[in-house]
Amino acid sequence: MRLIENIGEKQLADIKLLIHHTVRVCYPAIYPKEVVEFFIRYHSSEQIRSRASSGILIALEEDNAILGTGFLDGEEMGGVYIHPEYQRKGYGTMIVNFLLDKAVKKGIDKIWLDATPFAKPLYLKSGFTVSSPMVQMVGDVALHYFKMEKIL
Repeated sequence: MRLIENIGEKQLADIKLLIHHTVRVCYPAIYPKEVVEFFIRYHSSEQIRSRASSGILIALEEDNAILGTGFLDGEEMGGVYIHPEYQRKGYGTMIVNFLLDKAVKKGIDKIWLDATPFAKPLYLKSGFTVSSPMVQMVGDVALHYFKMEKIL
């Protein structure tokens, strides 16, 4: 198991596949299909590539398979996704801690993020606090999430 910082084109494609698979498997338990499709559209190849070029995009890899990912872009952290078969094994915490260490080394003193109800416990465990619950309309459907932050 290793964390990769220098992401190549193949890994970008694999990260997109990982995120889309994780959203399609996990999100229907809490979100309607319109919201699931919103997340699929949001995590486009262009969006993932943009995160890689403007910030730090990492991948958790084992045996040439991407099992997890996350990004740090300035004071924003996000995109922490773990393959459904590998969730609840500490990999999300590993990614969050790695990104927090990178933020500290960059001299960042506060991190913020948007968390789904799935991700909220991970971030709470990592010392983030909820700054406000949020609702965004996706067509006629509500997307509930949380603005969270952590002082470093």
